[in-house]
Amino acid sequence: MFLLIREIKYFTNFNNKMYQFLLFFQPLMILSIVYFLKQVRGDINSDKFVLASALISMWSYVLYSSGSALISQKWNDTLKLLIAAPVSLFAVILTKALSNSVIALISMILSFIYARFIFQFNIGIANYGYFLLSIVVLIFSLSVVGLILAIVFVASQNVFDFQNLILTPMILLCGVFIPVEQFPVVLKLIAYLIPMTWGIKSVQDTLVLSPFMFSSMAVSIVVSLIYLFLAYFIVKKIEVVLRKTGSLGAI
Repeated sequence: MFLLIREIKYFTNFNNKMYQFLLFFQPLMILSIVYFLKQVRGDINSDKFVLASALISMWSYVLYSSGSALISQKWNDTLKLLIAAPVSLFAVILTKALSNSVIALISMILSFIYARFIFQFNIGIANYGYFLLSIVVLIFSLSVVGLILAIVFVASQNVFDFQNLILTPMILLCGVFIPVEQFPVVLKLIAYLIPMTWGIKSVQDTLVLSPFMFSSMAVSIVVSLIYLFLAYFIVKKIEVVLRKTGSLGAI
């Protein structure tokens, strides 16, 4: 809770301009493109693209904020202090990833506000209760993905290059624009192994009250829990190695 409050305070102080762009202006830019496409073609599914705008901004924020959670501590030479602190490193990273996912929800809310009041798009949410439940599932899957990214990127010296590299492929691979069912078999298998794929699918299913929406939520939770347990053991291993060698290069 303390880390969540600190993250929100950091966010509202506008200390990081990139995060402000991702949350406030990126949805506006994407929706502007959708608006002009609709003016030209007139037959696009605006509901789908309004949701896509929100999902892209949420993923972008989680990628750059949670993905840099540990590497920023490493650059500031405070990672050793976290290791030495009487608090689990896993709990610190998970709380930070969760807070970033909650903050990323702002972009979804703003996307809907922009779509309704600026671009006059109708947002067809069939059942708000189911939709909110799917959002909770999505936030959990984003938190787990953010946790994994923080662990993976801490060993990289060119973290921003890797973040930029996977930004768009993950958007496509997780079915934001094209349903995963239409992918080739190999890509489909890879996509189904990503927790965020099922979180996104559960949100998309609840928009149209698909009979598979609860199945998508259940699979998203199970897959996310599997990765969460794996991340727990990896972080514990990192803690042991760091305390034994006293060197971050051991990662």
